[in-house]
Amino acid sequence: MEKYKVCPYCGKHNPPKMLECIQCETDLSNIRVIDEEIEKKSLEKNEQTKTAVKMVRICDCGTHNPVNTRKCNNCGEDISDIIPIEEQEGELVTNRFVFASLDGAYAYELAEAPAIIGREAVMQEYLSTKPFVSRQHAELIIEDNDLFIRNISQTNYTYVNNVKIPEGKYELHDGDEVGLGGNIHNGNRQAEAAYFQVRIGSCI
Repeated sequence: MEKYKVCPYCGKHNPPKMLECIQCETDLSNIRVIDEEIEKKSLEKNEQTKTAVKMVRICDCGTHNPVNTRKCNNCGEDISDIIPIEEQEGELVTNRFVFASLDGAYAYELAEAPAIIGREAVMQEYLSTKPFVSRQHAELIIEDNDLFIRNISQTNYTYVNNVKIPEGKYELHDGDEVGLGGNIHNGNRQAEAAYFQVRIGSCI
């Protein structure tokens, strides 16, 4: 009887010696070799217990990634060598989102979203002295444990890594620099604007 490895993600039958799925490249190094009879019994057992198994790759930063992900959705680290494991109910790791001013004088952790930031909105205790920042400058949005920013200022704009963001929401990543009301000219930041480094993670 033919032997094979069943990919836990896409269900593809792979030759016994394969270390990665030939269809989706999921790591198969920890997958046992079975045959049709063993697979049938396993499927019958799962049907009886109604157990839905979800496999994930857990990055060192704590993020649970889909099993076919090669780089962490949170920090970008290579996780292709992390063996997928069964995700246990209630184990979802929630990211924390922090804006740390580049001058080291202020840090804000986003407690709920959506949130409007500006001189007369969230973070006003720091932004009130920054005239290039609008009273309501940008909106922060969290979707599926990811952070987005949307410019709402009609006078001075919002920049990420010194690039003016387009209309609509723009995804932020760990380490991004956000400029509210200004960017970098000739290597210098504008004192009247506000600059933050984005920190995203489960244990920051």
